[in-house]
Amino acid sequence: MKNKSKKLFLFLSIGLYLISLTQKSYCTIGGTCEYFSGLLNLVFGWFGVFKLHFPAFSWLANPILFISWVLYKKKTKISLVLSGISLILMVSFLFVDQIIVNDGSTTSIVNFYGMGYWLWLFSSFIMIIGNYINWRKNKYKPQPRI
Repeated sequence: MKNKSKKLFLFLSIGLYLISLTQKSYCTIGGTCEYFSGLLNLVFGWFGVFKLHFPAFSWLANPILFISWVLYKKKTKISLVLSGISLILMVSFLFVDQIIVNDGSTTSIVNFYGMGYWLWLFSSFIMIIGNYINWRKNKYKPQPRI
């Protein structure tokens, strides 16, 4: 894969991720969507992990995706696996019935997934595509004769 196309997938993934932070990610019954922007979810989502609240474990996709970005150029196979794990964690949020809201003392039913969620998901999917193409190119690259 040419260097430009390698960078394209990385920058596209990061760009989609950054845009997702500015968008509404989900809505709950009895609440408004304004409180659930991607940025707020990134900043405060990890609290639920420490409370062992299942839906919050999808937040772990964030650091895993960050590591995938860092390893993209040098460790393609590891980056591919990490971006796959990240996507699985992101998709797992679709199976969430209730999420912790407000100060963490109550839960509410998720009834809508906004553009922020889908852009977040797509950023990981783009990384999988870029990693796979990069890995296939490197796998079948002719080795120099010694």
